Order: sequence, then C-alpha cells, then structure tokens
Amino acid sequence: MLLQKYGGRITKYPEKIIPLSGDSYYFVEVTANEGTRYVIEAYGKEAIDLRCEVMDRKTEEKLIMTV
Repeated sequence: MLLQKYGGRITKYPEKIIPLSGDSYYFVEVTANEGTRYVIEAYGKEAIDLRCEVMDRKTEEKLIMTV
C-alpha cells in the first residue's frame, strides 16, 4: 500500500476477517492528511489478501517504532 506517498494512514481495521453471508469480508478505513476518510472493502480471496497486507504493514510499523 502506498498510503504515505498519497498522504494517508490506516485508522481502523478489524483484527480478523469477518464472515458475511457465506463469504469472507474485510475492510480498512484510511484517513487522508486533510481529514477525509475512505473505506477499502474486499470480499473472498481479496479480503484475505487485504488483511495480510494490513497486518504486514502494522507489523512493519511496530518494528520501526521500537528501533
């Protein structure tokens, strides 16, 4: 995700994938530097991919903050 390049940050996301009507669902709330909020939603395999991307990013941010 290139959020910082475009002036955004992840502000809300669930820890787990949400089961929804027999499918997987995941979302991420992104807030731009000027305050505008966006929601990225994904279903099925894309939900799994999005969660992996978010969790990798959050792990990376925690590692940077501890150095």
